[in-house]
Amino acid sequence: MLYNINDKLPTKRLIIAALQQVVACFVATVLIPQICGVPIAPAMLGAGLGTLIYQLITRGQSPMFISSSGAFVAAVIGALALGTAPNYLAVFIGGLIVCAVYFGVGLAINHFGTEWINKLLPPVVIGPIVAVIGLNLATFLPTYFQINGQYSLLGFGLGMLTLLITALISHYGKGFIKNLPFLVAILIVYAFASILTLCGIPIIDFSVFKSVRLVQIPDFAFLKFSTFNWSLLPQILLLFLPLSLVTLAEHTSDHKALSAVIGTDLTQKPGLGYTLMGDGVATAFGTLIGAMPNTSYGESVGTTGFSRICSRYVITLAAVIMGVAAFIGPLQAFLVSIPSSIFGGCAAILYGYITLSGIRTIKDNNIDLNNNKNITILAAVLTLGVSGAVCDFGVVSIGTTALAMIVGIVLNLILKDNKGE
Repeated sequence: MLYNINDKLPTKRLIIAALQQVVACFVATVLIPQICGVPIAPAMLGAGLGTLIYQLITRGQSPMFISSSGAFVAAVIGALALGTAPNYLAVFIGGLIVCAVYFGVGLAINHFGTEWINKLLPPVVIGPIVAVIGLNLATFLPTYFQINGQYSLLGFGLGMLTLLITALISHYGKGFIKNLPFLVAILIVYAFASILTLCGIPIIDFSVFKSVRLVQIPDFAFLKFSTFNWSLLPQILLLFLPLSLVTLAEHTSDHKALSAVIGTDLTQKPGLGYTLMGDGVATAFGTLIGAMPNTSYGESVGTTGFSRICSRYVITLAAVIMGVAAFIGPLQAFLVSIPSSIFGGCAAILYGYITLSGIRTIKDNNIDLNNNKNITILAAVLTLGVSGAVCDFGVVSIGTTALAMIVGIVLNLILKDNKGE
């Protein structure tokens, strides 16, 4: 590292390093709420303030950016549809559930260590569940490839053009640009779509720029909370509780990766318990104002490794910049005007990343595929996870991902490690 956690940087370098973090995390921060159909500005503010909350709880000793979690897309969409839609209160209750899980596990880790969580959620369970999340999210892609609310070949083409440019930049890009493939691809295809719109092919709605103010207050969710229907609580629990266990493992792997990059074991200092509690509180706050549940960002880890700067002052300034951007009206109008088909091209790769991260979990932990127990767990979780099967008990329904996770945990606990021939 050129600059370590507690090092102060020259002002110019501090600003540049912070902007690098913001740009790297920006696309996923706004893409994920866009996919869920929730306002973008609260997500940006939730990322900024969520990261500051995380930094406060970890005492500034974990230089990680916290922002919108793609793993919770299906849960948020499901919660919004409960009762009187859009049910932002149900999403906030989900955020509280995630916070409670993270806080409880964090306290238990501080007291008992990490061995018990590794036994409950080993890589053989977490790996296929993460892969299933990505595969299930991929089923939403046809809804993105639309122009004016209808699926079209033009919408699909714009999505594929975005995907192609992202792939080319990621593979052939040099230096700083190589770390921003999504952002550069979106800007290029947006410019192309703007030209088509000006030529008479209506793709972009420029009317969103009319009467836009320089400073604009985000559309906060807590101002739209309705009376809570307690009969919905079991459904909300089943939407968010299983996924909170999956993202808990994602949080752990992200912090282990950052530890390897910066040469400081963050699971020991400030400690995995504190990083989980910080992440949990950031999620609860984010869903209160209308943002997505938050998570640690691999994009932040990659940027830290590229820049060789892990100063907490950089992460803090990046959080402030992201939060302030949530109040800039022209920026919000631009983001809203981006066609969903362009985001769809990014999502096609983003969801694949989620799937591959699950496969990588299996590979990196050397899961023995000659072990009958491992084969059975992997097969059951993957099959159930993409089957669309649910357990409907009338009062409550266990969704596909939750069902696959429960089956994986049960099989892992009851099966012994008997290797096959």
